[in-house]
Amino acid sequence: MSIDNVQKGLRSCKTFYDFLVYIKETEGLKMVQDNGWYWVEYKGECLEGTGKERFTSSSEMNDLMRLACI
Repeated sequence: MSIDNVQKGLRSCKTFYDFLVYIKETEGLKMVQDNGWYWVEYKGECLEGTGKERFTSSSEMNDLMRLACI
Protein backbone atom coordinates (compact mmCIF):
# COMPACT_ATOMS: atom_id res chain seq x y z
CA MET A 1 0.00 0.00 0.00
CA SER A 2 1.33 3.46 -0.83
CA ILE A 3 1.76 6.17 1.77
CA ASP A 4 -0.84 8.29 -0.08
CA ASN A 5 -3.43 5.52 0.27
CA VAL A 6 -2.60 5.14 3.96
CA GLN A 7 -3.05 8.87 4.55
CA LYS A 8 -6.36 8.86 2.62
CA GLY A 9 -7.52 5.94 4.76
CA LEU A 10 -6.66 7.79 7.97
CA ARG A 11 -8.45 10.95 6.81
CA SER A 12 -11.56 8.95 5.91
CA CYS A 13 -12.02 7.73 9.49
CA LYS A 14 -15.12 9.38 10.93
CA THR A 15 -14.44 8.62 14.61
CA PHE A 16 -11.41 8.25 16.84
CA TYR A 17 -12.33 4.58 17.27
CA ASP A 18 -12.32 4.07 13.47
CA PHE A 19 -8.93 5.81 13.36
CA LEU A 20 -7.51 3.38 15.94
CA VAL A 21 -9.00 0.33 14.20
CA TYR A 22 -7.53 1.47 10.88
CA ILE A 23 -4.08 1.79 12.47
CA LYS A 24 -4.39 -1.62 14.09
CA GLU A 25 -5.50 -3.34 10.87
CA THR A 26 -3.07 -1.70 8.42
CA GLU A 27 0.25 -3.47 8.06
CA GLY A 28 3.23 -1.16 8.59
CA LEU A 29 1.15 1.46 10.39
CA LYS A 30 1.52 2.13 14.10
CA MET A 31 0.83 4.77 16.69
CA VAL A 32 3.85 5.85 18.68
CA GLN A 33 3.79 7.79 21.93
CA ASP A 34 6.32 9.53 24.07
CA ASN A 35 5.48 11.30 27.32
CA GLY A 36 1.79 11.66 26.43
CA TRP A 37 2.39 12.90 22.88
CA TYR A 38 1.56 10.63 19.98
CA TRP A 39 2.03 10.40 16.24
CA VAL A 40 1.44 7.84 13.52
CA GLU A 41 4.25 6.12 11.63
CA TYR A 42 4.08 4.11 8.44
CA LYS A 43 7.00 1.76 7.95
CA GLY A 44 9.03 3.76 10.49
CA GLU A 45 8.36 7.22 9.02
CA CYS A 46 6.20 9.82 10.76
CA LEU A 47 3.14 10.66 8.67
CA GLU A 48 2.70 14.33 7.94
CA GLY A 49 0.00 15.95 10.02
CA THR A 50 0.02 13.36 12.81
CA GLY A 51 2.65 14.80 15.13
CA LYS A 52 2.31 16.59 18.44
CA GLU A 53 -1.14 15.31 19.36
CA ARG A 54 -2.29 14.58 22.89
CA PHE A 55 -5.01 12.36 24.25
CA THR A 56 -7.18 14.84 26.06
CA SER A 57 -10.61 13.38 26.56
CA SER A 58 -11.99 10.50 28.54
CA SER A 59 -13.93 9.39 25.45
CA GLU A 60 -10.63 8.85 23.61
CA MET A 61 -9.31 6.77 26.49
CA ASN A 62 -12.58 4.81 26.52
CA ASP A 63 -12.07 4.09 22.81
CA LEU A 64 -8.55 2.84 23.51
CA MET A 65 -9.81 0.58 26.26
CA ARG A 66 -12.64 -0.72 24.07
CA LEU A 67 -10.19 -1.48 21.27
CA ALA A 68 -7.97 -3.35 23.73
CA CYS A 69 -11.04 -5.26 24.97
CA ILE A 70 -10.56 -3.98 28.53
